[in-house]
Amino acid sequence: MKNFQIAMISLLCLIYSLPQMGRVFADAVYDPSTNTITLSHLLAGDGSNQTESIYATNIKITASEVRSEGLSWPPFIHPSPWPAEIDYFDMKNQELTISYITTPDQSIERRNIVIKIGSVLSFDYSESIAAGVSDFRFRYVLDESLPIEWRNEFEQIMTNLQRDIPILAKPSWYSIPIFAWKSDTEAPLPFIRGACICGGGEGGSFTWMSLEISAWEFENDAIHRYSVVPHEYFHVWQKSHAPDVMEIKWLSEGAAATLESIYVQEHYSYDYFSSAQEPNLSNQVIQTPSLYESYDASGGDLDVNYSGSVFLTLVLAKELKNKGLTETQAFRKILKDFYLLKPDSKNWKNKFEEIFLISTDSFYEAVRQYEVSYKDLLPSSKLKLSEIFSN
Repeated sequence: MKNFQIAMISLLCLIYSLPQMGRVFADAVYDPSTNTITLSHLLAGDGSNQTESIYATNIKITASEVRSEGLSWPPFIHPSPWPAEIDYFDMKNQELTISYITTPDQSIERRNIVIKIGSVLSFDYSESIAAGVSDFRFRYVLDESLPIEWRNEFEQIMTNLQRDIPILAKPSWYSIPIFAWKSDTEAPLPFIRGACICGGGEGGSFTWMSLEISAWEFENDAIHRYSVVPHEYFHVWQKSHAPDVMEIKWLSEGAAATLESIYVQEHYSYDYFSSAQEPNLSNQVIQTPSLYESYDASGGDLDVNYSGSVFLTLVLAKELKNKGLTETQAFRKILKDFYLLKPDSKNWKNKFEEIFLISTDSFYEAVRQYEVSYKDLLPSSKLKLSEIFSN
């Protein structure tokens, strides 16, 4: 960190007197005629909450060494409105990973090039991001089909979430685009649909957030047009700590849908738990709770709007409170501390027992003693996400 700061600060200080580049953002471009690379956006950090990060735009650099030439990347998937990629400088290893790069004539395309920076020739803008503050970069692509009121509220929600639930960038997970559009309008790109953290297929190795907002929700002032944002945001937070555990449905979706409802309760004074989740409960959730570990096994009518997954999450919170934890402490263990143990699809049951002091089998047995209802399980109106995720 110190070496990088010294190098970057001295280079940036030197180029403050250089002409600034125009604010035209495109993917990283390598110009063979000048042997220079122009980076549209650059984030520099070490993946921890102990040191500050640096964000800069339109940086022209030279490379002193190519560590990895990356992979050739047909087909070209960056047509408008795909936003320019952000590149990441790993302060710890002193390496720059370029997500996607091409030549001016687009005759060469590569992804995940790793280089050592030689010198910085010019830049447009830079800022420091304080240690512990969310530095994960979201790139918004908000379709004009969405009302201005929704777009304004979306940006406020994202501001609130990044403040209360910071996501710290790391070399393997530091930026995604968010595509949002109204369902009665054509999707931004053919392979983008629904509401999810998506990737693969025609999108190749890239990952993005889809927010297809139902036209019905606008016509009926449905709160889900907003609550879907914290739900999907939390999936990004989950992936930053334990990407593999997202295969365990109720732990992934139950937590995200619970957080979604807590956010709605806190910011809109609306009980989304009772109005939109509880009515879909199936008796199967107490008969065979282990089914909710699987997306396939608990599909169809068994977990509409993740009603059963939320039920299991709320029961877990209740069991923790019965052991003497406060409400905030219980939800902190479920929504934060469990993921900080980096559980995966193989060790998650051991991690579950380590953090909650109960085996999954014993927990499921406890679940079977509950009524199929959110009664006596709902969080209080005083519960705050900022307190749940405080250090």
